[in-house]
Amino acid sequence: MEGSTRTDWLKVDANEGSCVLDAEQLGRVLSPEIACRYPMAELLEKDLAAFFGVETGQVIATAGADDAIERAFRALAGEDSKVLTTTPGFVEFLDACRRTKATFVPVRRNPLSVFPLDEFVSRIAAEKPVLAVIASPDNPAGTMLGMDEFRSVAEACAACGTVFLLDITYIDFADDLSIFQAALETPSVLLTGSFSKSRGLAGFRAGWAMAAKATEGLIGRLREAGPPFSLSSPAIEAARIALAEGGARYARFVKRIAEERTALEKILSAMGTRTWPSQANFVSAFVPDAQAFVMALRAQGILVRYWPGNSDAEGLVRITCPGEETSFERLKNALERMEAFSWQA
Repeated sequence: MEGSTRTDWLKVDANEGSCVLDAEQLGRVLSPEIACRYPMAELLEKDLAAFFGVETGQVIATAGADDAIERAFRALAGEDSKVLTTTPGFVEFLDACRRTKATFVPVRRNPLSVFPLDEFVSRIAAEKPVLAVIASPDNPAGTMLGMDEFRSVAEACAACGTVFLLDITYIDFADDLSIFQAALETPSVLLTGSFSKSRGLAGFRAGWAMAAKATEGLIGRLREAGPPFSLSSPAIEAARIALAEGGARYARFVKRIAEERTALEKILSAMGTRTWPSQANFVSAFVPDAQAFVMALRAQGILVRYWPGNSDAEGLVRITCPGEETSFERLKNALERMEAFSWQA
């Protein structure tokens, strides 16, 4: 947005969600009492445990999912270790790997194809990484691991002493949530999640990590891998209120996203782009010229995500579903105006 005086940008490039808190609730979050209090993350951990039906020792509250991921890498990875994940993927996986000086072992995948299960499992056996990392739904594809795929990866990790880090930041938007419960019952799995997407608290930076009761020692290691006050008091309070009081807004927002996602997939397909069903709060598509596509939307005041210079994501664009009628109509109309361009490959 540099060099522009425009003030009406529609920002659908960062997968941010709509805040589930109203003005009165936000006022409580930012009260003088909260501001002067040292953070008490254990309050949020108690609420998370009750919400998800686990014991408090199985969960740690973190400053977003990226803090949980960073702690996992600090606790488990290092200079003489390997980390396995698919690419293209969530950039934090690679960044955390670099910061801990672990060896990054990529399994390349085409977002338009099925998860490369056979290769992923065989690389676990061959490389014996300390961490095997998968997001489900993943980013930038928005696709979910199937239950059989999840079990195969978990079994391969257990056989090699590898921790299976499963980031489920986008799972609230998925049609089937059963993988979450299965992961909580699997000792080799470490789950990470966030309040940024389905509850719209990205600015507060609140997230969590969870493990099965049999391996809750992992949570203790994550706790030791970062500072005691990584979460602020307002972030803790915002997340607690979102869990306790934000259910109705959350449900409406998730439902709205599902509707927009279906409509957006149809619009993009009609334009001649190559897309596929997403289970996240965004839709990605391959276009012949990603930069031209992005600039055409930018000229209409709309920002979408692409990856210039990344050969793994060449031609890929990602559009967040705004979750709000007026914003979605603006996005829809802008895309329909672009039909005058030829996006056919």
